[in-house]
Amino acid sequence: MSRRTDVTDEPLARIDLGPRHAPTLILLHGITGSALSQADALKHWAALGYRVIGLDARGHGLSPRWTTAQLARAGEVLVQDVTAVLEDLGAQARGRAALGLEAPPAPVLVGHSMGAATAMVAAVRRPELVSGVVLEDPARFGTRSPEELLARGAARERTRAAKLADLPAALRQGLEHPTAPGIEILPGLWAIQRTDPALLRSGVVAPEVLWEEAMAALRVPTLLVTGDLPGSARVGRQGAALVEGLANPRISVSMIPGAGHEVRRTAGAAFYDVVDPWLTALLPPMAR
Repeated sequence: MSRRTDVTDEPLARIDLGPRHAPTLILLHGITGSALSQADALKHWAALGYRVIGLDARGHGLSPRWTTAQLARAGEVLVQDVTAVLEDLGAQARGRAALGLEAPPAPVLVGHSMGAATAMVAAVRRPELVSGVVLEDPARFGTRSPEELLARGAARERTRAAKLADLPAALRQGLEHPTAPGIEILPGLWAIQRTDPALLRSGVVAPEVLWEEAMAALRVPTLLVTGDLPGSARVGRQGAALVEGLANPRISVSMIPGAGHEVRRTAGAAFYDVVDPWLTALLPPMAR
C-alpha cells in the first residue's frame, strides 16, 4: 500500500516508554491535548509492563503544524498519520524477528475523543496493523451538521483564547478539579497553548466516517468505554445502546457511572478497573 501523499515526512512527536520488545499501547489524545497531557496514563501502563507510546497529533504538542491543503482533508490526514506510525512499528517488529530478537505483537490503539475516532477508522482500514482498540468516548462523526461543527470549533477557539489570556487562573481552575490527575494539569495547559488554532476553526474532531458504520465494520477486538453524565459524555447511554444493537461480537461496551466525556479523568479508578483486565486478556504485559 502506498504511503502518505500530501502529508509531510516529518514524523509526529511522541513520548516512548518501555522496552522495544514489550507489548505496545499507542495513546491518541483528544482535541487540544498532547502526549504529555496523558502523563498519568503513560506512567500507569508503563508500570504494568507495556511499552507505551503517546503521540502528539498533527497541530498539537511538538508535532508538525497543519498546512492549508492538509486542513482541507484533516480527518483523512489524522488517520494517515496514525497509520504511518503503525506501519513503522510493524516494520521494526519484522526487523527484530529477522534478527532473531524478541518482537512484540501488533499494538493496541487507546484513543480518547478525536483520538478514539481516529483509532477506530485506522483499525477498520488496516486491521492487520493492530491487536485491538480501546475507544474512550469517541467523537461521533455524522451526528452534527457542518454548521454545528464550525460553531463548536469557534467555541473551542474562544475557550482556548480565554485560558491563554489568564494562565494563572486557568492553572488554578485545573488544580481545583476534583478528579483530574494533578500530574496532567500543567501539561494540559501547555497542550492548549500548542494547539493549532486553524484546526479548531475547522471544527474537525474526527475522520469523516459515520461512526456507527465504522463501529459495525470493526474486525478487531474493541473496548468502548463511555460515561452516563448527561451533556458531557458523547456516546453515553443512547450511543452505547446503538452500538450494542449493532451486535458486532468484537465490541465490548462498558458504561462508567458518573463519568463524563473525559472518562479517565472523571472516574480514573473505575476506568482502569475496566480497561486493564481487558488489555491483559488481549495483550498481556511483559513480566516486571
